[in-house]
Amino acid sequence: MKRFIKSILSLFPVPFLFHFYEFNCHLARQQADFLFQVFLVFIIVVGISSRNIKLPLFIGLNFIMTVISLIFGYFFIDDDGGWFKPFGRDAAIVFVSIIYILGQLIIRLFSRLVHTNSRSNK
Repeated sequence: MKRFIKSILSLFPVPFLFHFYEFNCHLARQQADFLFQVFLVFIIVVGISSRNIKLPLFIGLNFIMTVISLIFGYFFIDDDGGWFKPFGRDAAIVFVSIIYILGQLIIRLFSRLVHTNSRSNK
């Protein structure tokens, strides 16, 4: 059951939500105040929770998450050439997805090191 919950958490389309929130704040002429903080919280929570998932499954789940984010982006975010220039909406989602996955890998590495060191000290 824990593995299923961790897998579902890894499939949460954070890159889509990042751009959805950012773009809607842009349209409303507001600042996206909580964008960076929430993004970091997601990286930390998913990175720690996925530390025991094998790397091929981790990469596969993140690939599926990126595809889900792209599909949601296609349906729910306008491809505004002025906002997403010079590469476009889809490239922006993929870029944030890469940053998100790299952040998870870093947190996952540190989490595994701390978890291993705490076991060896007992």
